[in-house]
Amino acid sequence: MDIIQIARYLDQLLDIENIKDSPRAMNGLQVQNKGDLRKVGLAVDACQATIAMAIECDCQMMFVHHGIFWGGLQPARGSHYDKLSAMIQANLGLYSAHLPLDMHPVLGNNRALADKIGLAHAEVFGEYEGQLIGLKGKVKRQPAEQLGQTLEQQLGAPVKVIGDGDVESVGLVTGGAGEIISQAVQAGLDCYITGEGEHHHYHDAIEGGCVLMFAGHYATETGGVKAVGKHLEQQFGLQTEFLDYPTGL
Repeated sequence: MDIIQIARYLDQLLDIENIKDSPRAMNGLQVQNKGDLRKVGLAVDACQATIAMAIECDCQMMFVHHGIFWGGLQPARGSHYDKLSAMIQANLGLYSAHLPLDMHPVLGNNRALADKIGLAHAEVFGEYEGQLIGLKGKVKRQPAEQLGQTLEQQLGAPVKVIGDGDVESVGLVTGGAGEIISQAVQAGLDCYITGEGEHHHYHDAIEGGCVLMFAGHYATETGGVKAVGKHLEQQFGLQTEFLDYPTGL
């Protein structure tokens, strides 16, 4: 299988060209290899640790949520050089999908998180740059603490629950989307789940009467890369391996 073929397929599958992401994000094929592709390493972050793991596992490409190019032109020096050099020497390509992976209706991070809590009647929610990037729906009515415990069990990571009371209507956006708590309050949701946020989001939640859950930036964003990996296995017969390197954040 050819890496350019796979990259073009992923561009279409994830609608890379049409989804408006942060201007810092570079979605798509970031690093090419010499062409051949048999095994894909799946990771949340392309960092020195996961790159080393991918090379050790004999991967020819990494599919990640957070790539190595952010914020425009970057000189190839320091740790950035180290990552690029290691990948090129090992013939390891890199494909990154940020917001397009969060948003995908079937393979996305939000969809994976929604499935973990049994979110029913899901519809899009959470505006960013004129597009709705998250999901909202309903879970079986339960104490907020119980939903938090379910999240902890499903994600294998600690969950910070801010507020209390029973919850039924839930909104979610994976990763670092604490600012959308204001939209959850405005929508009258009982609960809003994201990965992480800022200090003042605590007060936004308490004063707005909406339970806020921080379930971890890393932990909420493992589902999408795993789902895309399974899809590539089924569609192209590629091998995949999840390269787990949790940050605890």
